[in-house]
Amino acid sequence: MEKSFPITPWKYGLLVTCILIVTCNVFFFSCGVTTWGSAVSVYGSYGSALCGGAVFGVAFLGMYVALKVSYKYSIYYLIFSGLVIAALGSYLFTFTAMREQLMGRFEERMRDLFERKTHSDDKMQPVHSLFGCCGIEGPQDYLKEEHGALPSSCCYAFDCSKPAHVYEEGCSTKAVANLRMQAELNYYSCMAIIALEFLGLFTAYHLGKARKYAKTKIKDEETPIND
Repeated sequence: MEKSFPITPWKYGLLVTCILIVTCNVFFFSCGVTTWGSAVSVYGSYGSALCGGAVFGVAFLGMYVALKVSYKYSIYYLIFSGLVIAALGSYLFTFTAMREQLMGRFEERMRDLFERKTHSDDKMQPVHSLFGCCGIEGPQDYLKEEHGALPSSCCYAFDCSKPAHVYEEGCSTKAVANLRMQAELNYYSCMAIIALEFLGLFTAYHLGKARKYAKTKIKDEETPIND
């Protein structure tokens, strides 16, 4: 029996894999930039953004390969996917080693912002609005000061007239917990992308192999037989 290499299963397998990679990369990209940026790590933010951009690029290349069923571009996809896996592996190793350090830097940054605040320029207000917290330990950080009053950013919808609107939790607890959650999302989405990239390599390899076999078979059938 002649051996056959069906194209359709590998075509749709690669397409679905690339769609899943793009979905995971949305979390990886956004959470990575936020985590590194919150800890004032410019190189980390750029590294996360570059890795995310490379993942998007390779994923869209994979979609093109799947839709066009191209043997040539499947080879390109295998090469670039291998490079992306290597880059993500390096990123994951670095991020794992520095994750707790980033959390510590973020907390130090918030305390520094709180100490530098003035009545006319409260540098903690963006943190309050973003994470839904107030002060470092809580609203008492403002109220215990001389002539202390809560900034509008410490309240839901900037309305401090109702006690229920006041954010009771301090930013050293809530903001750090929120950032830690984003760091976890960045970590696990990176692992998921690496696993999916390997699956993409597998499906792209077999898709290219099936496409090459189909082209070879057509050429063989069109070759005239000499007596």
